[in-house]
This record gives sequence, structure tokens and C-alpha cells, in this order.
Amino acid sequence: MQRDWREDFSAQGYVICKNILPPDLIDDHVKQVAALCTRYGVVDTASLAALPIETDDQFMQAMLDLHYRNELARKLIFNRIMRHMLSELFGDEPILSFARSSLWEPGNMRAHVDTAFRSPDAPYSVCRTWCALEDIDPESGRFYLIPGSHRTLVPRLCDEVLEENPELLALSQKISEEPASWWRLFARGWPKVNAKVPERIDGNAKLSFDMKKGDVIFFNPALVHGTVDCLNSNGTRKVMICEWTTRAAWAASGFSRPFYEENPAPSVEEDKEEIEPLIAARVAVG
Repeated sequence: MQRDWREDFSAQGYVICKNILPPDLIDDHVKQVAALCTRYGVVDTASLAALPIETDDQFMQAMLDLHYRNELARKLIFNRIMRHMLSELFGDEPILSFARSSLWEPGNMRAHVDTAFRSPDAPYSVCRTWCALEDIDPESGRFYLIPGSHRTLVPRLCDEVLEENPELLALSQKISEEPASWWRLFARGWPKVNAKVPERIDGNAKLSFDMKKGDVIFFNPALVHGTVDCLNSNGTRKVMICEWTTRAAWAASGFSRPFYEENPAPSVEEDKEEIEPLIAARVAVG
């Protein structure tokens, strides 16, 4: 009997859903991203790194706006299978808090986590999706993660940081009565947790994947992850990364970044008898 994908996400911190993004929408989206890159003179990782700070800020904002406001991008991002899986993980309607696409990857992004000081148990308040916009070349700097590290390593590192920093421990003790304290704890404590990650991981536990165009990895941002060395500097690695949360979590955490609401996502109400078989046929772990 096949395990429920929710159990795998809880235990391992991730789940892969194969072939859920439509190829035609991907192709159109990649053309729009490429056109935006060209407009800012970005043709590879070197030209991106060479952008002046002010221009880089403008480029990043334009990239965010493309994903938040563009109707074609929203059709790709708010895929009904993705929305259903996220609503199941959150127990609430998912909202998009961050999205960007990239066409190249320098590789060798050190092991890190994107959040800390959160419960590893459902209902979750944040999830990231790593979406393959092409068949990912094994030599292009593949994404890796360390299964289960959101339950084993990261909580230990968070406890160490709290023990070493009494002011952060005091913040953590206020969260139940003052939810906004979490944001201050995260802002001050997360860099300290991340600084510990690279030296505390087991390199043999890194797991990377053969990702095909349209495949999506759903992962807990507290899961240790990174990218392996890029062995082909002339290759591409077309991906879209999104961060999802809920409206309640957004409000409680005191985020300062704007949330774009001009074009709200369609309701996540779906016929579970119809969509669950679609998910079961596409989910793969490991």
C-alpha cells in the first residue's frame, strides 16, 4: 500500500511531484523571463553578478513583479495540483509570499536552511516549491537536500543558538503571547543557525534528483539544502522557486515585505476524489 504523501513530507521534509506543470506554460514563462534578463543585460551568471547594486535591485523587483502580476506566470504558479497539495499541508488556503525564476546556476551553494524556530509538524506555516523549467542537466549545479534534517539537525542547532544567546531565548519564550516576536527571533537567530549548518552536516546524506521539465519539489524551508558544483559553466539550469504561506501566518509573523493581492488566486476548493488520484500518480520520494 502506498504511503500517504503527507506522511512522507512530515518525516522526510520534502515530496516530489512529477510532471505537474504544463510544458506550454513553462515555455511561454521562460521566454518572458529571458526577455526580462535581456532588458537588464543579464545573459549569464557573470553578467548578473556584475550588475551595479541599484540596477540589481531594480532587476530583482522586476522579476518579483513578473511572477506576482503577470497573468501567464500566475497560471503556471497557481497550478491546481500545487494549490491542493499546499492547502493540505497548511490546512488553509495558500498564498504566495515570494517567487523568482533563474536560467543559470553557478552551483556550489553551501548547505543552509531558509527558516528556523518553527515546528516541524503539521499544519505548516511555510513551504517552498522548486520547479524544474527544463530537464535539469546533472552537471548544471543540481539542487540537493538532506532528508529529515528539519527534525534532527536543525532543532538541535536552534536550541544551541538559544542557549548561547539569552536575549533570543527570551524572545522565544514570548512567542505564544506575542506571535510577532517570532519575526524578531528569526531575523536575529536564523543567521546564527545557518552559520552552524555547513560544519554539522553529513556530506554523504546529501540527496539530489533527476528532475524533468514540469517536476516540482515541495520542501520544508527548515530542511538543509544547497546546490552541488556546476561542472558545465556554459549550460543552463532553468528553475522557478516559490515560497508559500497562509494569510494568518503572514499577519502573525509581522512580515514587512508587501504581499501582492491585486489578482487573488482561485479558491482551492477542489473535488478531492478527482485530484487526489492525480497526485498519487505523480508523487515520488527519494
